[in-house]
Amino acid sequence: MGKIAFISELPFNGKVDRNHPHMRTEFAQFCALQADHYCFYDIDDIKSGYDHIILLVSKTDSLRDYLYKKGDIVAGLRAHGNKIWFMQESSAQIYQTKSLHLQIWHYNLLQEVDGILAENTTDFNYFRGIVGDKKEINTIPTLIIQDNIVYLRDNIKEEKTMVGGNFNSWYGGFDSYLVASEFETPISVPKMRKVDNEHQLVEVLPHVTFNEWMGILSKYKYAVHMMSNVTAGTFSLNCSFFGIPCIGYVESDTQRLTQPKLSVDRFDLGKAVKLAKLLKNDNDFYNECSKEALDNYNKHFSEEVFLTHMKAVLK
Repeated sequence: MGKIAFISELPFNGKVDRNHPHMRTEFAQFCALQADHYCFYDIDDIKSGYDHIILLVSKTDSLRDYLYKKGDIVAGLRAHGNKIWFMQESSAQIYQTKSLHLQIWHYNLLQEVDGILAENTTDFNYFRGIVGDKKEINTIPTLIIQDNIVYLRDNIKEEKTMVGGNFNSWYGGFDSYLVASEFETPISVPKMRKVDNEHQLVEVLPHVTFNEWMGILSKYKYAVHMMSNVTAGTFSLNCSFFGIPCIGYVESDTQRLTQPKLSVDRFDLGKAVKLAKLLKNDNDFYNECSKEALDNYNKHFSEEVFLTHMKAVLK
């Protein structure tokens, strides 16, 4: 793969150690690839000699405004790396929520880079419509570094349900709540975007590190994530790591590949409700889905599989 650098909004420069306590997916990707990381606000300090420079442009307006004012960042980085990649963060269409000048900036950035690393194969056709057939498009799969959390698989699962996002349109939390209600268990949700009074319906969990989050999730029996925005799919993958059956939308690679029996077409709430009832009332079906999730996690999303895939992409 050669020498790799990621540039993102994260406020640090250097490498990510395997014992990092907040090993969410981008940290895991940096770590597994033994890549250097630079903050965009320190972009002028980047060293030379990289084979690949990967731009992880977050969805924040402040960063995009900063990069817009900075000018042609890709041209400036060509002195430091042989190949410049755009790495998707959030949905492929997130840029359309920005001001028009930032939408045009995003479009131009995609034209200037050498390749695109999408979060899901289902995003490929969208990006093809923007950049045409000649530019390389591939995935950078969602990843878990399991060194410090694999022991959590031994935790006993309790009769309770985790919902992947709270009550706003981005996460589709109310749809998830309706499906989760079929399990007739206590329902929890990680704290995301602020929504008034949601604690009246569910337990709203506090912000915690990734390792702490996985410790909490490992004790849940059911999971639901009816999020129509197709992003990295970390919630589905986290559930599959523990063999927790998770109902979600088929467009997400992590959901579709690890939990195919529990993946439904977008907005097919009717099928999702039926699957919840089946999981609750049919122990054989529950156990089958649980085993399949864990087996498919190992088959499609282990660190070894990730590295084999990325070696082929970053050739």
